[in-house]
Amino acid sequence: MNFKKIFTFISIICVIFLVACSNDEASSGGKGTLTIYTPMPEENANAYFKKFEEDTGIKVNYTRLSTGEILSKLKSEDGRSDASIWFAGPSDSFIEADKEGLLEKYDPDSLENLDEIDESIMVEDASWLPIYQGPIAFASNEKWLEENNVEAPTSWEDLLKPEFKNNIMLAHPGASGTGYQFVSTLFQVMGEDEALDYLKKFNKNVKQWTKGGSANAQFIGQGEVGTGLAFAQDLLPLIEEGYPIKITYPEDGVSVAVEGAAKIKGGPEKEKENANEFMRWINSDEGQNVYADTGYYHLPVIPNAKIPEGAPDLSELNVADTDNLWSSEHRDEVVDKFEREIESEDAASDE
Repeated sequence: MNFKKIFTFISIICVIFLVACSNDEASSGGKGTLTIYTPMPEENANAYFKKFEEDTGIKVNYTRLSTGEILSKLKSEDGRSDASIWFAGPSDSFIEADKEGLLEKYDPDSLENLDEIDESIMVEDASWLPIYQGPIAFASNEKWLEENNVEAPTSWEDLLKPEFKNNIMLAHPGASGTGYQFVSTLFQVMGEDEALDYLKKFNKNVKQWTKGGSANAQFIGQGEVGTGLAFAQDLLPLIEEGYPIKITYPEDGVSVAVEGAAKIKGGPEKEKENANEFMRWINSDEGQNVYADTGYYHLPVIPNAKIPEGAPDLSELNVADTDNLWSSEHRDEVVDKFEREIESEDAASDE
């Protein structure tokens, strides 16, 4: 056996490995990488993560999934996750994940604006952090409205009108945070029986339930249906791109979601400090100003942050009186009743 050749071969392999690691470190600004799950549309996610990379030198790798898919994935990963951060999604999903022990507590002492967040949207001893708010809006295709001589809806009852038959699109509450935010709001505002009665009538006008909240916004913009519901922050960029979307809000109560971010329990060990850095960043002035700085429309949760130009002013809307804790605690019950009495999640599709 030629030990000299073997030693030389091993030495070459080690050099190649060290060079590869060095190149990977250099390509990420010398601070490594951070793996993230997010339900955000790619345009938003790309803008936000690019700003984080510029501010910190940490390279972001992300996978885009619906909120429901992220929650299911974390449950299936059972404490050994491929990702370190869950970024964005309605708070009820974070509350559920927290109760199931899927999240890792952030360090409150490292967050410079934690005390600036309104107490009404904080959950005591939570592992997740509120990062922005956003109202659900009615989105109507202006060309469809004009061609069919129909007024854009301005109340929940308007969506039951016969002119919208087979012309509404919305994300399914079992698959999407957007859809569940809508249904949960109805349950709380109307009461269970009245909400289910409403949804049965509403479902007769629905052409398609989608899996993702932003998918139906695209379909509405393209004229696949006349109207639907989506978060305002998903609609406003489409209007900028030229889609003929008219935004209105239910005068009888606008559903507003508080969205969150959290460290994932069991994420990659090598990303632990970078995950801590992300949580610090998203609560910093720079992280809260990112919504306005990148030209998107999420509403920051600290009062001194910049409001994105063109974003809705919550003080001018009739915001529905809802409880995020109630939404989380009753999620399985509400979704189960919806699937049994209204529509199965199997029927939802983004195609």
